[in-house]
Amino acid sequence: MKRVVMGVSCALLIITAPVFGVDHTQSDLSHIVDSARHNDAVVVENLIQRSLILREKIPTFVEAADKATKEHNGAIPSALSVSIASSIGEADAIRTTLFPYALRYRNTLYRTDESLDDRDRIESILISMAAALTLYDNAHFMEEQFASKSALREKLNEAYPEYGVEGNFYKDSLMRASTLTYRSSMLDAIRFFEGNRQSIAYHIAKADPAIQSLYAYIDHSAMRAKLGGDNAFTQISDQVGALLSRTIELPFSTVEKLKFNLSKGVGNTMGMVRWRSGKLRNDRVFLSEFSEHLKPGDILLEKTPFALTDKTIPGHFGHAAIYIGTYDQLREMGALDTPFVRKHLDQIREGKVILEALREGVVLNRVEDFMNIDDVAVLRPNRLQSDAMRTSLDLAMSHFGKKYDFDFNVNTTETIVCSELVYAAYPQIDFMTKKVLSSFTISPDDIAKLASGDTAAPLELTFFAHDGKKVYVKGEKEEGAKLYRTLVGIEEKYR
Repeated sequence: MKRVVMGVSCALLIITAPVFGVDHTQSDLSHIVDSARHNDAVVVENLIQRSLILREKIPTFVEAADKATKEHNGAIPSALSVSIASSIGEADAIRTTLFPYALRYRNTLYRTDESLDDRDRIESILISMAAALTLYDNAHFMEEQFASKSALREKLNEAYPEYGVEGNFYKDSLMRASTLTYRSSMLDAIRFFEGNRQSIAYHIAKADPAIQSLYAYIDHSAMRAKLGGDNAFTQISDQVGALLSRTIELPFSTVEKLKFNLSKGVGNTMGMVRWRSGKLRNDRVFLSEFSEHLKPGDILLEKTPFALTDKTIPGHFGHAAIYIGTYDQLREMGALDTPFVRKHLDQIREGKVILEALREGVVLNRVEDFMNIDDVAVLRPNRLQSDAMRTSLDLAMSHFGKKYDFDFNVNTTETIVCSELVYAAYPQIDFMTKKVLSSFTISPDDIAKLASGDTAAPLELTFFAHDGKKVYVKGEKEEGAKLYRTLVGIEEKYR
């Protein structure tokens, strides 16, 4: 794809990478971050170009495949099978590489903290959005071309271990492209562009060619056009063109700060818009039963489908927390004198007994404040002895006051995200993580899967409420436990 925005040549110089030394000033570190983001933009741009080349080949390939199968009375010639396998290998490599980039920067769309400046936010969103739209466009283009070709679709779903390709490539690509969660995030991104046309145009005009190329792709993406935002993108492109051709001057002081579709007034504890209250909020009967059930060290998973945060987290559950316990419970288990628990006994006496990582940082909250939710699951580390549980409670409390980890990286403990808090508190448990580019992450559903119902599982589901209603307590209503496993994707194994 040419590095052109609405026909205007992008003749800006690419920012050169800094020299890496042992020590870095704040300016040096800023350049390192800029260079890393630029490199990501270049990688995504190259993947887009590889996608476009593959798309150009598909119609010719389909025509040749039709001709070859007719000549062989419906059989697929060996040469065609080899060609399909090779093409699927290339397409799968593109998809596998693009997907982490689509996820890596997506959270910047929803961040409300001031540590991320407007240029960084815009460029990060562009990288993520361009990667995601390429995945969308690739899938839908493939669907259009193979809609009436059942034999070829079957070949596209075969496994090709010689190319490192697992089965169901075609089916999985279409399924991902139709996921409502990701489509909702894309609509949020388009609204972000609609609300910040001038600022976005200014920063794109000053960006390096790789960033400008990603914007050009988004502007012309078939899927983006289908989702809307045409007027905003046309205006942004026109402004970028005018700025690059110097037909208008726009001093930085006149550029408005970015505006968001988010409400900071909702409370920094969530940092996101909520369009209704949770179904378990202010349910005193439920709160009483739930509170009586909890034991120190319980892991709490929640779902808030009415909040923007829910859009950004893959899987069913969107948040994880740890129940530290009341003063009396901690005294009973001999945990009052552990160093980090002892530091916060005043708050615990006040009823702040749930430790969670929110956008304001790692804090203690009351159970009733936690209950603005629709779903909640209690997972109990049922294989830990008393000493190990006291150690875990103290480990959890050692993270109190740390800042929120917007990179979702479990390898860094200076900052903490909600599921990482659980990961760090229970070193005795072998949690499974996923690698997204250079970061290792763990989601609430990754934790949920460890309560599989198997006798050897490290976590046990002891309580579950779904859609505002209690559906399971340990020893009762096994259907509720089955529902839990279905929602987090582990039911099949234990039917």
